[in-house]
Amino acid sequence: MKKYLLILTPLMFSGLQLCAQKLEVSVQANTGLFHFAGKSTSATTQVLQGSTTGDPMNRANNPYGNKNGFSYGGSIQVQTISKGGFIVGLQGGYELLRSKVEVNKYIPITSVLYGDYLPIAANDPSFAVTGHVAFQNQSINLNPYIGYRFQLNKVKLDILPGMDLGLILDSRDKGEVKDKDGKIYKVDYKRSKAPTDVRLRLGAVASYGRYGLNASFAHGVSNYMKDMVGDASFNAHSEYFRLGLSYRLF
Repeated sequence: MKKYLLILTPLMFSGLQLCAQKLEVSVQANTGLFHFAGKSTSATTQVLQGSTTGDPMNRANNPYGNKNGFSYGGSIQVQTISKGGFIVGLQGGYELLRSKVEVNKYIPITSVLYGDYLPIAANDPSFAVTGHVAFQNQSINLNPYIGYRFQLNKVKLDILPGMDLGLILDSRDKGEVKDKDGKIYKVDYKRSKAPTDVRLRLGAVASYGRYGLNASFAHGVSNYMKDMVGDASFNAHSEYFRLGLSYRLF
């Protein structure tokens, strides 16, 4: 998919530039709410002790939380607008995305293990805790899109359907939980790199002069749990609502 994107994007730009009214370049900053959806996501989970020598090895049993986490990013956008108002553009930038899952139990290591870390014991060694863990992705996001511009008096309204290609740089569980005695158990566990996060995206930009207000919603089609062993029905995909500001350089 990325190979075809690299081929098609320059062709789209060069073809439209022949009849383009103008070229616009903008910078953007945004915040948003990110979470996972799908039947394998959860609102609550347990923290598993990963090491007897250091808390950072603690991890979430199911990190794919369906509660929103605060996220943010920045990008640069290049687009051409034809005389008829049609738009072709490409946006690229850095994003830090977090989903959230509440934690209700801590499970320490026992002498008998199953698989990588799940404990089996005659007497349940787990105990109650409170707190939450975020599944945190750092990524480079590419957003090719098309669209149309409506002129509303002095305000321009751009409707921009497209897609996100989230190229993951780092994925980790991050947070902390606390037991009834106030002891804190930190979580900072690096996971295997997540798959490229492909999302269908619909955005809108209302601009006045050089300034713009941006909003978009992206629905993921990539399954973060596709490599889970034993059950092909595991499913967790991302969803992200963005809201931000832009400034047109020219």
